[in-house]
Amino acid sequence: MTLTSFIIVLFIFIMAGLIVLRPFLDRVDGRISRTAGVYDSLLAERERLLSAIEELDLDLELKKISPAEHAEDRANLLSQAADMLRELDRISKPKTGKKSAATNQGDDLEKMILDRRKKLQEQKAITCSSCGESIAEDDQFCSHCGEKQ
Repeated sequence: MTLTSFIIVLFIFIMAGLIVLRPFLDRVDGRISRTAGVYDSLLAERERLLSAIEELDLDLELKKISPAEHAEDRANLLSQAADMLRELDRISKPKTGKKSAATNQGDDLEKMILDRRKKLQEQKAITCSSCGESIAEDDQFCSHCGEKQ
């Protein structure tokens, strides 16, 4: 074996050893740093809570649940979300230099939810003159009572 091939094999062996030992070398104050993992799990929880709130609002709109049940469940989800956001703020974002994909998706999801809420509020502003139910602006007939608009 030549000296060059021996150096290459030794370099590969050392690099493999460093990759295996990295979790043990990433210690902060005697503990393994898990901030990034906790932060990512909190982002996933935020996405779950946002989806649950959006689904709950949709269930109310489709009249699958009563307004009282909606208010109670929504208050519970908002309380959980507030606790999770406080924890997320306490941990703060890990310094990776890049914006994570979960954060990008979260921003997109929040924008979609805001757009959906605006659209729903605009739709609710128009009501049928006959039955009083909300109708879309471009509806020619009420979907509830069938009266021409």
